[in-house]
Amino acid sequence: MKRAILFLFGLSLMAVSCSDDDDPKNPPVTPNPDYKAVTLDEIVKGFKFIDGVSTKDVAEGSMADFEAWVKELNEVTKYNDVAKEGKVGKLGKRYINAKGVETVQLIKKGLIGALQLNNFNNALMSGIRGGDAAARKKAVDMGVKYLLGSDKPKTKDEFKKEGNAFGKYMMSVAASTKYKDIDKHIYKAIEMAYANVEDPKKYGEYLLELNKHVVTVVAFRGVHYLAGYGGKIREKDGFTGENVHELSEGLGFAYSLQFAYKPHGQFYLSPEEAKKFANVNLWKEAKDKSGNSFLDKESERIAKMFGFTVADAK
Repeated sequence: MKRAILFLFGLSLMAVSCSDDDDPKNPPVTPNPDYKAVTLDEIVKGFKFIDGVSTKDVAEGSMADFEAWVKELNEVTKYNDVAKEGKVGKLGKRYINAKGVETVQLIKKGLIGALQLNNFNNALMSGIRGGDAAARKKAVDMGVKYLLGSDKPKTKDEFKKEGNAFGKYMMSVAASTKYKDIDKHIYKAIEMAYANVEDPKKYGEYLLELNKHVVTVVAFRGVHYLAGYGGKIREKDGFTGENVHELSEGLGFAYSLQFAYKPHGQFYLSPEEAKKFANVNLWKEAKDKSGNSFLDKESERIAKMFGFTVADAK
């Protein structure tokens, strides 16, 4: 009897000792020696071209999303285990969540919307809605601040300031065939808005023109990543850290479209629609070769909203 009890006890100890290795819900972890926790405020301050920017400048309605992503980011980067479907880890040099998304890119590209676009558009809409010439000038000053970090248009080099996420991608779009020289159109609209602060009608027209070009940059770049790299992860051995990195940027850009105004004040995406991009499972997308996956459909839908094609953006 004692032998039987000891035998069973021995089996139970073996089960306990093996549980960490065998239970996929409780996998072993390899500490990341370079791990350092980050805060949302630190990431926001990475937008160095805007003086004194902080989380108070982030759209209030999105704060819960960003706070959750920063918490996830700090969990994901603690370990150096190889990422697998349903398991956080490292893929190449990228740290991804259980859905295969590089969380830090959701945050950084999402802030293009929740920080840059949100404040830019709020300022422009306040200028359109009324006030005197001084108030209209101030509205352009504030809007352009979140794009250039400067209150007057100078040269495209303004967009190359360290930390200027929008500017970097605007110049990429300006190099495309579809939107060649969009940077020049943006500068012209800014210049003409300033020149017409005494004429509310013309002023409003130029602000709407400026807004159209700015939000097109975000949409075009988002589709570039979603469509271009959605196909790449489906290729043999295509689920790589670099491909996931690019796709995650696209997801962040798409999330940002909830802060993009249509000409009369509506948004291109609702917060619920935008959140779907943050929740997509890239492991599953990589297996879907139907041509009708979430990434396929949404790339087409966004392109159609803005008047370009997926082929244009690729």
